[in-house]
Amino acid sequence: MERWEKNNIFNTSIKLLPFLVSALVFVQFIFYLGAEVVNPYYIISITADFAGMIVGMVLLVGLYMDMKKNGDTVKYLIGLVTATYVALFTDAMAWFVQGKPEYRMVSVACNTFFYASTISQTFFFWKYTLSYLRIKNNKIKTGNYIVNIGYVISFLLIILNLFFWFYFSVDKEGYYARSSFNLLSIIYPLLCLVFSLIAVVVERKQLRGLQIFAFFMYATGPLIASGFTIFQFGLSLNPAVTMISALLMYCSLNVVQGDKKAIAENEISIASSIQENILPRAFPYLPERKEFDIYAVMKPAREVGGDFYDFFMADDNHLTLVIADVSGKGIPAALFMMTSRTLIKNRVQAGGELAKIMEDVNNQLCDGNIADMFVTVWLAIVELDTGIVKTVNAGHEYPAIKRANEKFKLVIKKNSLAVAFFPETSYKEEEFKLEKGDSIFVYTDGVTEAMNVNEELFSKERLINALNENPTLSPKATIEKVLDSIYDFVKDAEQFDDITMLCMTYYGME
Repeated sequence: MERWEKNNIFNTSIKLLPFLVSALVFVQFIFYLGAEVVNPYYIISITADFAGMIVGMVLLVGLYMDMKKNGDTVKYLIGLVTATYVALFTDAMAWFVQGKPEYRMVSVACNTFFYASTISQTFFFWKYTLSYLRIKNNKIKTGNYIVNIGYVISFLLIILNLFFWFYFSVDKEGYYARSSFNLLSIIYPLLCLVFSLIAVVVERKQLRGLQIFAFFMYATGPLIASGFTIFQFGLSLNPAVTMISALLMYCSLNVVQGDKKAIAENEISIASSIQENILPRAFPYLPERKEFDIYAVMKPAREVGGDFYDFFMADDNHLTLVIADVSGKGIPAALFMMTSRTLIKNRVQAGGELAKIMEDVNNQLCDGNIADMFVTVWLAIVELDTGIVKTVNAGHEYPAIKRANEKFKLVIKKNSLAVAFFPETSYKEEEFKLEKGDSIFVYTDGVTEAMNVNEELFSKERLINALNENPTLSPKATIEKVLDSIYDFVKDAEQFDDITMLCMTYYGME
């Protein structure tokens, strides 16, 4: 986690570099041309633009850091803020060079980018609204095609303006002037804003009052600013108000999202705590029993996992070992995992042959399995006075066995079908004998399928090599050794699957 945070900060700094460079260019122009700007309205506009740029950079830092959690929704808001930043920068630069013939082309370029960024702001606001609301209404989705086509047409018109000057012109003396058709340039931005607010009204039932207010605040704030300044040439507060509105909208929506996430995270935390506490975690297990030593661990890929292990005394002479892997991830897998564990334990304690036990558990899990989940299970009962082990492998990984004074080897035999696939499935029971000093190591596929940044798997070969670096270790030390080997292999790569292991050494009766 610490490495990821450092990388995220570094990546954010790189992404902000163009904005920092533009700010330095802006400051240079302040010193170079600032003294020549005598129009008070120009000074007000430039000051507001620079303040808006600073707000934009602060907002972008938060957005880039938040991107990992909120994905595409934040990307659209980043697009909106970036477009607004470009509008602020080009607006300020245009006022700096106003009336300076030697900078005429700079004025043309700045004003062209300003108009392009204006339509981009509302385009990204529309996209952000759709993504945030997760729109499913077909009529609103149809509006998306209109917005996309309108965006392309609006861009083409801005390019054509360079030849026909129907939006604005810059004369030979370097003076910018709006044309009589200038109001046509705001038709597309208004269309996007209206469509966005319609979407908010239609989907209002899924929103809180603060969220609705935030969307309307962003849409109306710049319009109000335009109403105050449209008839006063030289006064341009719209870009700065747009940036501040974006900041307030982001903060308002984040407050609501933060509440929802806090509730969800608390529920997940409770689920994780419940899951951890239902698995045996007190080691050594039954220290008064000298016939065996056992240790197990589960490292979920998420807050909660679908893997589980279990061990318990079925009676005074029989030790039960279980390791299992539920399909899927997250809360659904965790619920299925807890149900599976309870059914297996209750059925084993009721007695009977292992094959019959697994058949009964399978039928119970198939009943009402609307999520179509399944679970691979390795189940064993060790007779402590003789060392005889009876096992059923329902689609699980092959166990590794170490005989005394030898090395670990995988026991590869044909498995039965995983549990909860089909009712009335038959399972095959196997039997072998442990001698004093023999060990059993079982695991889930999260161990062998752990992946590094080059997408290489840890593999069964690396697992056996790790086990055999020192095959005489205790069960706890053995599992810790394998964990270290996995972490050294994957390094900074993200964990995609639960990692669960169980190891038991048999010492027999004295």
